[in-house]
Amino acid sequence: MLTEEIENDLKRAKDALKSAERNIEENDVYTAANRAFVACENSIYVLLKFRFGSSSISRQRILTRLKDINPNAKEIYNKSYDLRVQADYGRISQILPLNKDNLNEILARIKNLINEVEQEMKDK
Repeated sequence: MLTEEIENDLKRAKDALKSAERNIEENDVYTAANRAFVACENSIYVLLKFRFGSSSISRQRILTRLKDINPNAKEIYNKSYDLRVQADYGRISQILPLNKDNLNEILARIKNLINEVEQEMKDK
């Protein structure tokens, strides 16, 4: 059975994804990038809490754990983070330039990640 904390993280992931999708439809790529990262980050928290009983707040520790358990999730996390720092801080792209096409691609991958995490939890 899911703990309340995991349920809350999953709800935040889904809500942020819906928000990002609304923002991208309105051509607000900055807010969409921010919300996409929040959706991704919360789905990662669910994955880590479900597998390990807790998640780390350290980005580096999250990346280390993801490398071992889900390289696809690690890639999505890195790309969504890169888009967010471009949107929120005006930084130069390290991985993926901030534009509507790249945001749509990452949103689709985040949606799949959320579904994958939910399915894993149902299966166990």
